[in-house]
Amino acid sequence: MALRRKSRTKAARSSGSATGSSTPPAKGSPTKSGRGKAGTGGMVALLSDPRAMRRMLLAAKIVGPAVAAGALRASTGVRGVLDERRAKQLGVPIDDVAEYRGAAGAAQARIAGLRNALGDLRARRGTDPKVARFVESTTARLGELSAAAAATASMPTPTRRSALRAVSADLDDVDSQLMSYLVGPRAA
Repeated sequence: MALRRKSRTKAARSSGSATGSSTPPAKGSPTKSGRGKAGTGGMVALLSDPRAMRRMLLAAKIVGPAVAAGALRASTGVRGVLDERRAKQLGVPIDDVAEYRGAAGAAQARIAGLRNALGDLRARRGTDPKVARFVESTTARLGELSAAAAATASMPTPTRRSALRAVSADLDDVDSQLMSYLVGPRAA
């Protein structure tokens, strides 16, 4: 098959030179090197050439894994940076970032932080009856606010925003009360 092509191309070249035609090749037609000018004709010829296709496939086999590994490494690095940034915004460890995603994620993270602070307050001043009552009532309130924040997932966007603002306002109140117990004067 290859021999037939060679003999045909030799015959075509010799017949063209025998006629003495010295006109330049037409625009878009292949040049003497066998490649066309930059255009669709050259690309089609390149893609239909079996040798060129073999070379491209070999290059893809060699370069492909290296490019894929680099892309995976880059995407993993970007994801790590984004997770660190989100963890810093939420105030949670980086391992817990996935738990606090979505519209209510910030409220849920804040509730978890307040629960931890309540546990710390209980450990420090749990013998005081006023502190014990506050911790019990606030723990129950945080449970209700957590359920309200979780319920916002199925709400339409404007309703969700207003509900989350209400939850955030209640969390602000709980936060200020908690701070008064944590850093305020001790009851005698």
